[in-house]
Amino acid sequence: MEIRRMRKSLHLKVHLKKLIIFFTIFALLFHFSGQMTGSSAAYGEEITKNTVRLAGDSRYQTAIKISKNNWYEAYNVVLARGDAFPDALAGAVLANSEQVHGPLLLTESNVLRSDVLEEIQRLHANTVYILGGTGAISAGVENALKSNGLHVVRIQGDDRYETAANISVQALQSKTQAFLASGETFADALSISSYAAAQGIPLLLTPKNEIPSATLTALQSLGVTDVTLIGGENAVSLSIENRLKEANYHVERLSGDDRFQTNIQIMNRFQFNLDRTLIATGLSFPDALAGSVLAARNNNPVVLVPKNDGQILGSQTDSYLAENRSTVNDFLILGGSGAVNYKIEFYIRNGKFNPRVSLQFWDGYANKSTYERILSYVPGNLTDSIQILVPNFAGDLASDGSFAYSFSDSSIPKYLTSLGQGKGANVVPMIQAGGQVADSMLLDSAKRKAFVNSADKLIRETGADGILVDLEDLANNTQQGLTGLMRDIYGKLNPQGKMVLISVMSKTSATAEPRYVEYNYHDLAAYADYIQIMSYDFSYSTSAPGPIAPIEWVRKVMSYAVTQIPSEKILMGVPYYGRAWKQSGSAWVSQSFGLAKATAIASQYGAAITREITPADPVGIPTFRYVDEYGALWTAYFDDRQSWEAKFSLVEQYDLGGVGGWAMGWINEVSSSDLYPLLKDMT
Repeated sequence: MEIRRMRKSLHLKVHLKKLIIFFTIFALLFHFSGQMTGSSAAYGEEITKNTVRLAGDSRYQTAIKISKNNWYEAYNVVLARGDAFPDALAGAVLANSEQVHGPLLLTESNVLRSDVLEEIQRLHANTVYILGGTGAISAGVENALKSNGLHVVRIQGDDRYETAANISVQALQSKTQAFLASGETFADALSISSYAAAQGIPLLLTPKNEIPSATLTALQSLGVTDVTLIGGENAVSLSIENRLKEANYHVERLSGDDRFQTNIQIMNRFQFNLDRTLIATGLSFPDALAGSVLAARNNNPVVLVPKNDGQILGSQTDSYLAENRSTVNDFLILGGSGAVNYKIEFYIRNGKFNPRVSLQFWDGYANKSTYERILSYVPGNLTDSIQILVPNFAGDLASDGSFAYSFSDSSIPKYLTSLGQGKGANVVPMIQAGGQVADSMLLDSAKRKAFVNSADKLIRETGADGILVDLEDLANNTQQGLTGLMRDIYGKLNPQGKMVLISVMSKTSATAEPRYVEYNYHDLAAYADYIQIMSYDFSYSTSAPGPIAPIEWVRKVMSYAVTQIPSEKILMGVPYYGRAWKQSGSAWVSQSFGLAKATAIASQYGAAITREITPADPVGIPTFRYVDEYGALWTAYFDDRQSWEAKFSLVEQYDLGGVGGWAMGWINEVSSSDLYPLLKDMT
């Protein structure tokens, strides 16, 4: 099987003047990060949604990224411990208060992280408000801040409850309303924190069964008359509710059966600015904590989501997003894929669940207008048919393992990434290489490192959503190197919330195709979000004529693959092309074409198109024979709507993640009308 050789075909650094503030930054950021177009689950109307994911290598980096992309400068910063929530829960109220008006950053307990200090300095901050005592953030961190010329204000108490009380008293003047949430868990407090911060309402904490004296003192000193309990009686008990009522407070409770329902009860109870809606995991606190300060600036909601998309389907969260989708212009996802996974991201972007993913290789071959023209063939909303676009704008692999662009610089790749994302797709550039240069890279750790660094640089320069690795024609001794390369790429990109994909050759068993021993399906699966299996080229350019992807063979490939790879990670390769072969001496030569050209050739030469049907494939593969003007006999095989539909049925049969169609130049306005409706039905 020959290698397909290709021709050379925001994270924005906001350094604008101070007067060009939030809305300009916001518009630029979402211009190229705006992602999936979708339909409202409630109304079925087509609404383009901008979606951006703010994620870093860690919770600390995610908080920094939130700050960098939304604060040009801030003279005051709130600093909380990143690995424990108790002292930080009320921090959003302080951060958005009149005296602070700055971001909330996270650091380790005993060390002032260098990246955190750099962000504080970038903001030109003068004062840092530390949340909690030295058991939360050490004196060493405080001293490090002071040694860098920063004024430090530490807000602390004897416990988390007194710390929260002192934060509210420090941040706010007299208030008649207060929120009271559990200090033993974080989810309910995070659900209300952005609204509390936006409205300047105290957020106080309590254990389940007895309200602390520090909390009562804060209620009294602030002049509170109305207390809203956040969470059910398992979070804040009925005895606390009764105690407050006995003390002549007016008490109401907002709660649901779990943290996600409580979150939606809050969303429905209060008036939020839904123009931008933030999405965060409800299973850990750091991303929502830092994001709640950003949300508070414009009274935006923070919607908490579970880990698995199946838990959203039919839930109150599902209903809330569907009902309000027409109001939302921009979704902001906080944290990497470990926090909010890609299926949930697809749902947020599309307004619908995509049980399957359609990946299409986007073949511009270093021609900007070609890239643009290809997208024009997709009818309606792009993401009805395609969720992942894989452009081929990366350059050739160099001898040192690095690569750049098939264009002169990153400007056009960055534009193309923005173009695809603006239509709602994840844009995941392909890095393709093979033969000796790929072998050399895989067998040399320094060259593998250069490859990983080039991939990381390409993503950072273009704003792409990830990378797809396509290495073919490899030596049999490269298995360890290939697996090691993917491990390193995944370790680099996954914490940033970037997708990692790999294309692999087709195997029907561990031993049936010894020439593909380098593709260890089982081991590679640990280091990829999706594995695109190239289940095509069964009959290839120099083989005897035959179907490109006979369905009985594809079944064998998928039957083996699901024993080695989690089925939801598998993208079944589908050929969007055909071939015609003729003999040249004792060898076969061929030409490839798409559906439109196949039917045109048959018409040109008066050839009858028949279907090659087998017991395993009752639908059959279109085929025809013709004699050209030079007397050469050609035999052609290709796929059409019927054979594509038969192959797509295997996705359901094997419960696969979706399809990855090889479409390099073979789709046009004719074939698109047959192909894309099928993809829409599948996804």
